[in-house]
Amino acid sequence: MSLSTIEEDTRDWSEYSQDGYKKAMALGNRGPLELDDSGKLIPSIIEAYQRTGFYVFTGVLDNAEVLELQREFQDLLDNAPTAQEGKFDREGRPVKFPGYYSLSYSSSDLFDAKDTEKNPIKGEATVGLVSHPLMMMDSALRVYGHPSILSIASSVNGPDFVPFHEGIFYKQPSVGPATPWHQDGRTHWDEDGYSLEQNDGSGKTHGFNLSVSWSRCTPENCLWVLPGSHRRWLLHQDGKFPAVSAKLKGAVPMMLAPGDCGMVNRSSLHGSFPNLSDEKRITMVLGFHKRDSAVGATTTNVHAFRIPGKTKKITYSEEYVLERSRMIPLAIDARKQRYPKEASFEYQGSYIGNAIWDEKTRAEISQENDEYWQQDITL
Repeated sequence: MSLSTIEEDTRDWSEYSQDGYKKAMALGNRGPLELDDSGKLIPSIIEAYQRTGFYVFTGVLDNAEVLELQREFQDLLDNAPTAQEGKFDREGRPVKFPGYYSLSYSSSDLFDAKDTEKNPIKGEATVGLVSHPLMMMDSALRVYGHPSILSIASSVNGPDFVPFHEGIFYKQPSVGPATPWHQDGRTHWDEDGYSLEQNDGSGKTHGFNLSVSWSRCTPENCLWVLPGSHRRWLLHQDGKFPAVSAKLKGAVPMMLAPGDCGMVNRSSLHGSFPNLSDEKRITMVLGFHKRDSAVGATTTNVHAFRIPGKTKKITYSEEYVLERSRMIPLAIDARKQRYPKEASFEYQGSYIGNAIWDEKTRAEISQENDEYWQQDITL
């Protein structure tokens, strides 16, 4: 893909979205998770992911687990603040996790700087993102330890894979905010703007985002991806990302049913339109990196904060990565306690700390000013 191919489609939404749906279904990057005898993704899945920059795994979570996630998330929504820095919910109760909710207004851009407490917009604020759910929802922590999800991570990033970040995107019917077109990966590009990640997945990479769906994700409310865009950095030589409202030629929707998981290369150009449909979208985004792409990398971290909006320059030490990696075996143990008959994933990476999930550990990962997410790894 060359920069000159990033063009806007002028057709109306109905025609554009229907065509996008057809193109998405013809890409050959969708289906049930299939592992070989060694527990790795079969080659055809890896090929499709590397070719397009994303893949949809169908039916990863069962209905019972999805319902549990929905119920626990609804409790978080019911306790959401009424303003960005608010301390009380609509019923006047103290917010259990103040500062972790990103609020937006109407159908605006979720990450628009003017949608803040300092620059208020008229209208009712709605939750668009809840950050760092592993310490808020036991069901989310157990999903993080799901053997199928961790098998995906091991297949793509190697057996010693390490964490990235987690959050829950929520698009309410009719008012869900947009997510601007962007590429997440900022670190591993060469001086000409080409990805250091090779066509076969080798080399330094930016890892992947995995959208675990707890709802029906349609062209109207889901994430859209431009296939093949993970090979070039659009901001190279003073380039820019397309406008948030741009209908990009060749982009396709990543449709998901409840329980499906959409894996997106973090270098891919992706975004979502304002949700003007009558269906909500709930997706938990989590991700993983190659260990050797993280340790020693110098970059700007935008995720190791309560909510997006701040940045810090950092070089990831081995200790930093080892501390964050502990959440993987903790999640595996939490899941094992809930599903003792399920074959647990065996993590082969190194980490600092014990791997026993109990109330003491719960307090450790959520300790004020030393929360687990303080070691999130942006690349």
